[in-house]
Amino acid sequence: MVPSAPMTIAAVLLAAGAGTRFDGPTHKLLAPWGAGSVFGAALASAASAGLDEVIVVTGAVDLTPVVALAGVDALVVRNERWADGQAMSLRRGMVEAARRGHDAIVVGLGDQPSVPAQAWAAVAAADSPIAVARFAVGRRPPVRLADAVWTLLPFTGDAGARELIAARPDLVVDVQVDGDPRDIDTPADLCSDADRQYVEERLGRRPRAPFAVAARTDDGRPAVIANPPLLDDGTPMPTRFWLIDPDLSRAIGTLENAGGVNGVEAELGLDALAVVHERASIERDSLLSTDHVGPRPSGGVGGTRVGVKCLHTHYAAFLAGTGDPVGAWVQARLDESSHHGEVL
Repeated sequence: MVPSAPMTIAAVLLAAGAGTRFDGPTHKLLAPWGAGSVFGAALASAASAGLDEVIVVTGAVDLTPVVALAGVDALVVRNERWADGQAMSLRRGMVEAARRGHDAIVVGLGDQPSVPAQAWAAVAAADSPIAVARFAVGRRPPVRLADAVWTLLPFTGDAGARELIAARPDLVVDVQVDGDPRDIDTPADLCSDADRQYVEERLGRRPRAPFAVAARTDDGRPAVIANPPLLDDGTPMPTRFWLIDPDLSRAIGTLENAGGVNGVEAELGLDALAVVHERASIERDSLLSTDHVGPRPSGGVGGTRVGVKCLHTHYAAFLAGTGDPVGAWVQARLDESSHHGEVL
């Protein structure tokens, strides 16, 4: 007897909608989240879940640059009928999964940046025609759909698999998972009210664009915020990451006054710093829609083109998880000073 081929499961990430409720300076999927974007965080979780393939369904905005920057081996397919509702995007992903020989799909949303990879994996492992993640707040995507139920999915509307789940409870199991399943619909969803209040206090004014918290202090306060590439009025914002923690800001100011800028330039060299700025520019520009016209940010970290202008912006990028080598140099100096009991 010829053994049957093992079952394969594809992650299908739906990222085709227009996001009309999000009135920020970018599409909601390109809004800042952590060290990247809303969609980038959702993609990272789907890609880390250990499924056999990742299929991204796009529509209103081109997400290919974000996928490329993330280094994720994902198949990007476009739903030309994205405006007809989520059902068409789900069907587009399903058809592509069938064409590539998969036996099941796990469907998630590109505007759910906090759903962890473990939730994707747990739903994928369920032995049921339909499996739905159940978070503390109730049922939310991701949802596992075996090929036996694909023909039962709706062709129209914006409900996706919800209609099928409601109509056939006999086929459905819930999978208890941890995580934050919120979807990003408005700029207010990017952070909490407490975060916004604290950032306003630190800036002394209301932020001029939606921001996300890219790093926090040990007690949970925002330490670094991530800015979009354009402010609400369209003004370019070259500084992707802002350090707003007062203690760290003072410590780095002391390091700068002691010749830190010259020190790091001499140690790393201008050629290596040029690479840092180029990478920062590419990451920031990937958050602009590909059809954007008009002014756009220039330069690299903090708008700098050559060398280091400010240690604070590099350290903010480092804390945000970008691997900025100038920020790593700063961290080493701060650690050394702390080890010797110095007060910066």
